[in-house]
Amino acid sequence: MHVLKKLTGLKLVVVNQNVDAESRGRKISYVKLGSACFDEVAINDIFQKLEIKSPKQFELLLHFYNQTLDEKETKYVAKTKLLKASKSSSAILAQLCKKNILETFEKPDFEIPLLNTSAIPPKPLSQAQQVAYENINREFLTHEIVLLHGVTGSGKTEIYIHLIEQQIKQCKQVLYLLPEIALTTQIIQRLQLHFGEQLLVYHSKLNEHERLETYNRILKYEREKLESRFDYQIVIGARSATFLPFSNLGLVIIDEEHEPTYKQQDPAPRYHARDSAIVLAHAHNAKVLLGSATPAVETYYNCLENKYGLVKLNTRYNDILLPSIELIDLKEAYKRKRMKSIFEEKFLAGINNALQKGEQVILFQNRRGYARMLECSQCAYVPQCINCDVSLTYHKYSAKIICHYCGYKTDIPKNCKACGNPLLKMKGTGTEKVEDELSVFFNNSNIARLDLDAARTRNAYQSILNNFADGSTDILVGTQMISKGLDFENVTTVGIVNADSLLNFPDFRSVERSFQLMVQVAGRAGRKHKQGHVMIQTYNPQHKVFEWVVNNDYASFIKHELAERKMFHYPPFYRLLYLTLKHKDFSSVDAGALKFVALLREQFGGRILGPVTPDVSRINNMYIQQIVMKIERDASMKKVKQMLHAIQSLFFADERFHQMIIIANVDPL
Repeated sequence: MHVLKKLTGLKLVVVNQNVDAESRGRKISYVKLGSACFDEVAINDIFQKLEIKSPKQFELLLHFYNQTLDEKETKYVAKTKLLKASKSSSAILAQLCKKNILETFEKPDFEIPLLNTSAIPPKPLSQAQQVAYENINREFLTHEIVLLHGVTGSGKTEIYIHLIEQQIKQCKQVLYLLPEIALTTQIIQRLQLHFGEQLLVYHSKLNEHERLETYNRILKYEREKLESRFDYQIVIGARSATFLPFSNLGLVIIDEEHEPTYKQQDPAPRYHARDSAIVLAHAHNAKVLLGSATPAVETYYNCLENKYGLVKLNTRYNDILLPSIELIDLKEAYKRKRMKSIFEEKFLAGINNALQKGEQVILFQNRRGYARMLECSQCAYVPQCINCDVSLTYHKYSAKIICHYCGYKTDIPKNCKACGNPLLKMKGTGTEKVEDELSVFFNNSNIARLDLDAARTRNAYQSILNNFADGSTDILVGTQMISKGLDFENVTTVGIVNADSLLNFPDFRSVERSFQLMVQVAGRAGRKHKQGHVMIQTYNPQHKVFEWVVNNDYASFIKHELAERKMFHYPPFYRLLYLTLKHKDFSSVDAGALKFVALLREQFGGRILGPVTPDVSRINNMYIQQIVMKIERDASMKKVKQMLHAIQSLFFADERFHQMIIIANVDPL
């Protein structure tokens, strides 16, 4: 890559991009009536002649009429469907086309699915929602960006629907961003009830033809401004939807704006969809609405600084109480022998109580797989990935141990490779183990799992969520996928199997992430008819974050976080820049990191931290060193960028580091 960049810089080679022919959109052949069938008399005459002279053509034409009888508007049928139903051939169809009795034409193979073409008006807002709706419109008069800080279950989506309707009346486009593809199913169904055909969907789980069709429909509106059913478009999508070719954007809604999945970490381009959407909206003079029950620290700080408008919604819809939260001390439970496998007795009793009432349960465990690692009981040897410096995770259902960084997988060893001991113990708990253990205690209940392994495709996502929504599943076990805005009216009990795995993470955002995840997971309980119940298992119930979660005390949380971050020069008071150096040789990356840091410190002084070896120091056979830059908010980022380019050029002038890879990640999450 370095050599290619050098050659392109010297204009000795040119990079050219071509769209693959297949990517331009596959089309399907359809059949319709030809010019010879200009009225009923002509059609009857054709039928009489064919019945006598060409019975096979007559039969094919008869099948065409039978299949189009049910069609009220579209008098055409897919060519393959027609030939299959009539047990005919393409040659017979060609004869009818030659006589201008039938015609063939092509259409894109993707049609946007419409659940409802006759839209119904949005539901009336409650008093609290109406006040919030009016306050949002008032804030938009003085701010381009407004944060809607509403507790879980307060009905933020209904406010979004009214704001979308307001934009459609002004003939404007709306972009509705969601952090997780799993959420799109529920939101699509909800919005299509009100907006029908005006809805478009865009995310990475769509195939290339579907994405291309959505892109072209938005582009068609920009080019032609057609007066058609797609005049006023609402686009629902994940972070990649920010790059669609909007031309008349009026509003951008960023739901669950605090979610780290909005950040594209790897591969490049590394961007945050929230920030990109704000830039997009600014280019179109559009408004931005950020929505969350647990706003990001940076977002709320912007509200305190009056950069963003702030609207609060502190009550749940229909005045349902926020869930009661119970902390379960695992240390005390083990001491008093109240543990049943990985669950404390009260934890199991809470699940059982909900199931007996015919209610549903969600359990959260923020680790996929069965066990975090395998360990020899004699010498403590742990099987490692051959490409990365990380232990392999045991997956029971695939009977493999797998690396979650590079995807390397291998069979479970029968004996320890170090000492030959046949006994390998499992350490840690993943979603597979939670699901497995639950089946022992609740063998008459239907249990499902929602994580990256169980839901690798769009259809798998939808199937798992639909089964849970219609009551076919009693208990849903999942990773953070289940914490993001899902709405199930029969869920009254939520359990967090191990909250400490969230807190004990070596990152300055660990308290923020823990607070957000626990509040969001707790918010899935008791959203419709009755107060929910949340159980949190932890070894450290005295930690201050649990006090904030139990009391839903965002004010104390934000006050603590801002004070701590200001003291230690972290966002939102400083900009962070992570510089990651990679090389296939350890000594080279080590020497390169020291050299690069020396060059950086000449220009940036004490703003540079490192180099340090990260917890996972080798990924895909590339050794890693990391440098952290802390830049003041009022510093010129343009000047910082120019200085970094100059330092990088000086660094690569040394032949020892030509093959070094340097990755810059601004404001990493």
